[in-house]
Amino acid sequence: MHVMQDWIYCVNPTLASAGGEPETKEYVRELAATRPEMVLCLAARRYLEPGDRIWIYFATPVKEIAALTVVAAVPKEEPGDARYPWKVSTVLNAKATGALYDRPVPLAALANQHPQGVIRAKPADVPLLEAHAELLREPGQRGPAGAERGRHGRLSP
Repeated sequence: MHVMQDWIYCVNPTLASAGGEPETKEYVRELAATRPEMVLCLAARRYLEPGDRIWIYFATPVKEIAALTVVAAVPKEEPGDARYPWKVSTVLNAKATGALYDRPVPLAALANQHPQGVIRAKPADVPLLEAHAELLREPGQRGPAGAERGRHGRLSP
């Protein structure tokens, strides 16, 4: 049985997405509302599993986490892309992304002050991320709140 993991995915908003738009938190919020299915590009294999949460960290202009997506399928290797050969299908959580857009988590508030690439979120950071995403635990709920029931990366909607 897989235990849901929390990950941080670093994005450089100065790079263009596959759709040609800058990868800003505004762009990702719009995707969450209109086309929530997206593919994240990975430089290396990560042991992501369906249901894992990926907190999107925007490296510039303000260093902050401002979006949440959930893994829909295990990463697949696509050898044609030398820089990002691994792709993972995800679905943006529109409600949580909207809440994080309004109240992003600043880098200064995180235990890991130097996130890079795709990393596991520190357990100490998860309650803060959940609070900003307005993912509340219900009394008696086991496991992480907001678990979906039923190197810088590049976004690819």
